[in-house]
Amino acid sequence: MSSSSQEIWKEHYEKWLHYLNNVTRAVAAGKAIPLGPSTPPPAPPAAATHASSQAKIIYCAPHPDDEAISGVLALRLRLDSGAQVTNIAITLGSDKSQRPRRLRELESACQALGFNLIVPQRPQGFEQVTEANRNQHPDEWAAKVEVLREIFDREMPDVVMAPHAQDFNTAHVGTHLLVVEALGAHLEQSGRGPVLFVQAEFWHQIERPNLMVGLTPELVAAQLVGICEHGDEMRRNPYHLLHPCRLMDNVRRGSEVVGGQGAAAQPFTFAELYHVVFMKGREIVPPRPGGCIISPTQKIDVAWLKSQFA
Repeated sequence: MSSSSQEIWKEHYEKWLHYLNNVTRAVAAGKAIPLGPSTPPPAPPAAATHASSQAKIIYCAPHPDDEAISGVLALRLRLDSGAQVTNIAITLGSDKSQRPRRLRELESACQALGFNLIVPQRPQGFEQVTEANRNQHPDEWAAKVEVLREIFDREMPDVVMAPHAQDFNTAHVGTHLLVVEALGAHLEQSGRGPVLFVQAEFWHQIERPNLMVGLTPELVAAQLVGICEHGDEMRRNPYHLLHPCRLMDNVRRGSEVVGGQGAAAQPFTFAELYHVVFMKGREIVPPRPGGCIISPTQKIDVAWLKSQFA
């Protein structure tokens, strides 16, 4: 290698090293930001002044913190159009001794995000929301389905969100199965029309996401306020510090997986990915082919979202 080539390599190397050191410093800086739960809880960001939507969104969270980590579509719909968002805490975790602490953090997080909160069989939440419990204890499982169906009957949601069926964690997979059965029973008995069923990812990527939701830095910051109210969970495993990096990688992946192979990279920095279907009675109905990409600054509401997949 010639001396000039070596100098060019060194110059490029030093620039990339500087970039990586800045990334590392940014992650380290996040460690200095206080974690919750806050006293008093943070006030939620206000919806847009023109917002008047009466749409109802339910997020079925397998654990406290999932509503904040992967529920940003619900947060956008609340802020953009005034949709009412309710988080159903499917479980409060498997460690019974930690449930009072996790419930306290969850209440603070929902306050920070502007979400309502329902805890089935309060104050414990459901037990053993797993595929194994469904298979081995059908009577226990049927009782959980009935409780959740009754909540859907009361709330009459327009959109239901839950983890997708392959989201690795047993409670995430179990929550998907529970929601599908309970929502199907609700729709069948009520005779209501199709409802949007939005499936989220965290532990395992969705194989074929069809919705890419662009996010502004301001919205991600508001999301992180809610995430960090789950203080002890973030101390145990600091999901929050790398959360922006995950959203950044979603732009790389979603630009082509949602936009089509070979499509141009989207010109924004953060995004969340989902898979959207309809539920009609007990049947999962695929949406029309293709994907939907929402820019970070586009104002959206539930009616518009439905129209993109009908």
